[in-house]
Amino acid sequence: MNGEPPQFRIAVAFIGLVLIWSSTPLAVVLSLRDLDAIWSLSIRMLLAACVAQVVLHVSGLRLELSRNALRGYFIGSLSMFGAMFFTYMGARHLPSGLISILFGASPLIVGILSVSLLPGTRLLGAQWLGMALGLAGLGSAIDVVSVLYVVTGVSSYALSSIFMRRRKAALPPLMQTTGALWVSLLGCLLVLPFFRAGMPTHMPGWVSLTALLYSASFGSIVAMLCYFYLLRHIEASSVALTTLINPVFALCLGMLVNHERFQANTLMGIGLIFGGLLLYYSRELVMFRLGRLVNQEG
Repeated sequence: MNGEPPQFRIAVAFIGLVLIWSSTPLAVVLSLRDLDAIWSLSIRMLLAACVAQVVLHVSGLRLELSRNALRGYFIGSLSMFGAMFFTYMGARHLPSGLISILFGASPLIVGILSVSLLPGTRLLGAQWLGMALGLAGLGSAIDVVSVLYVVTGVSSYALSSIFMRRRKAALPPLMQTTGALWVSLLGCLLVLPFFRAGMPTHMPGWVSLTALLYSASFGSIVAMLCYFYLLRHIEASSVALTTLINPVFALCLGMLVNHERFQANTLMGIGLIFGGLLLYYSRELVMFRLGRLVNQEG
């Protein structure tokens, strides 16, 4: 159709988003080999904010500082600093594959919060059952405290998603990302004094350093740009289907690269969460399949 972007670009953005979001949990875990969790997060936010600011300048844009824009940056920071602070705290004792599974459950938490925060939101019976299965799976974990940290981070991400959906005035994706990164960096600076004992005393090894650079550039910037690009050109429900794909790749990466293994109760929890996601997205999967068949017949 006229006016639509090339399908190749959409495919590249979709594949790029899946690959980055699948590998970022592993990068987070690897970056903590030689660095304290919150110091690693702070360095990541600093690097990402600086790079994003340079890209914004090269693109001919300036960071808007109106009250509405600042509100948008703060809301966006809930999905960055808010989500990542608790995720990094939990990542000290969790395998990367499980972190990806927990973040894959974010649509279930968004669904629960949407019923209360978004007037007119209605969920199907299958979605309620999917959320129940997913929540049951969250209780089958190897480290309950660490899982609670990550689930708190996922909830912060879910709140940010809902509040962004309620906003009427949207900023350009690059500007929104850059502003949210600066607010997130400010949040890191405010909490660092409470983690003075973890201040780096030596240069981290190449594994941690590479993982940190990857998280800052791809995890914090490129992934968000791909995400916003896809939201502009395809249905949000189709973008959300990445939550069914990411954990599979993340589990494989964790086992191959970081030699991660899971106990029986953890595997059961993962199965419940994944089954809950399949139920929650059952309607979208059917519609996606029907859409492909219609396109093929046309």
